[in-house]
Amino acid sequence: MPKVSVVVAVYNAQQWLPHFFACLQKQTLKDFEVLLVDDCSTDESAAMIKEMSGFNSRFKLLQQPENMGAGPARNRGIMEAAGETLCFADPDDQLPENSLEVRYNAYKKHNAIVRACHGEFTNDGRLINQETRPEWVPDICRPVDIVKRSSVGDFLCAHWAWLFPTDLLRRNKIFNGENMRTAEDIVFLARLFFHITRMVWIPDTVYCWVKRGGSLSNTAYSAEHYVNYFQCCDVFYEEAAKAGQLRIADMFFDKYLASFIPHLLMGVCKEKNDEEDAQEVVIEMARISALYNVLPRNLENIQKNIMDNVGLFELWVILQSKDPSAVARMVQAQTRYKELKRKL
Repeated sequence: MPKVSVVVAVYNAQQWLPHFFACLQKQTLKDFEVLLVDDCSTDESAAMIKEMSGFNSRFKLLQQPENMGAGPARNRGIMEAAGETLCFADPDDQLPENSLEVRYNAYKKHNAIVRACHGEFTNDGRLINQETRPEWVPDICRPVDIVKRSSVGDFLCAHWAWLFPTDLLRRNKIFNGENMRTAEDIVFLARLFFHITRMVWIPDTVYCWVKRGGSLSNTAYSAEHYVNYFQCCDVFYEEAAKAGQLRIADMFFDKYLASFIPHLLMGVCKEKNDEEDAQEVVIEMARISALYNVLPRNLENIQKNIMDNVGLFELWVILQSKDPSAVARMVQAQTRYKELKRKL
């Protein structure tokens, strides 16, 4: 049994694979396997992986029967992984030489799921942002015990900087989202969150996220992208309801609302989004709110402390408005919030 399985969803990655192979071959931990799940690439990716597997048996090619997206590809990797632990990587990113070793050592030392840090880089290697370990996180923690005084979002992002016990994932059916344009990895972490009984957050940078010009993080979102992100809230609410922790899901939903409402309006201003997009996103936000009784359950708290519930307050304004335009309702919500903020 390898110590670590690295699961990689691959689609038309031939230009990045040589560098990606090289960084894995340089890993200081040698007992690992790499499951490269080719999602019906139309370039030479599959052939390159097959050639590499002939030179190095740690590299394994898995081929999808049809193009289904990153979520199903990663889920196949979870099911076929032989490693004691598992992590994810994307072929256009990079791993420092000690990436697997520091995570696996922390896993064995603390008998805990490992969360580490990542850096964000440009194509030419310039550091854009360096994630650091939050000072408020205890050495060993159960996230559900500490997020009420901090940000749940810290535990629902950067899946490639984690290390998971493989058996825990399969036993609890913790998989990536499917039939999604984006955010399938956040669905994975949302399903995992309430199953984490021991987690250690180490300060090491174990992953280099390369933010390329054509990547989603550098382009405008479609309505489908926004809906996918709110579907993550839906999944998290479902898991929170099972655990009797709806308030934690409210916090997550609030942060996404506070982030994506102005983000979509900026897209409208730049003519990247339109009224139809806004209508579709408002319908999805309203659906989740109604499904989990979010606004009625939180209304008193929202009115008492708007600054701690900005997203929920803006959603309340949007759904109270009679304006037929979803964009106009979003603008009203932003305006109301800014007016109240100035008065404080």
